[in-house]
Amino acid sequence: MPIFAAFIGTFFTGLTGFLSTLFVAKVAGRLAAIAAITALGVALLLLFNSAVAPLASAVFSTPYGQLLGLVFPPVAGSCMAAITALWAACMLYRLQVQAIKITANV
Repeated sequence: MPIFAAFIGTFFTGLTGFLSTLFVAKVAGRLAAIAAITALGVALLLLFNSAVAPLASAVFSTPYGQLLGLVFPPVAGSCMAAITALWAACMLYRLQVQAIKITANV
């Protein structure tokens, strides 16, 4: 009996390790993709803000600046940041739902 108990303990420990390795590999790949896309969005946002901020401060002081301010508001970068953050949150929630489905075998 002690040999059978040791076998059962070793078997379930190995099975749990194998399944957790599979699960972690799937989740890690998806998290890396989401992080890369989010980092790209943040980098583009910073580039956008650094390129537009000096231009906007110079242009808005002209008579046509008021019209341009209505067409292209200076808070557009913040709006893009909010959209990127919302997208990242939705993707992380979707990843969590998929992880729960994988765990529950649904």
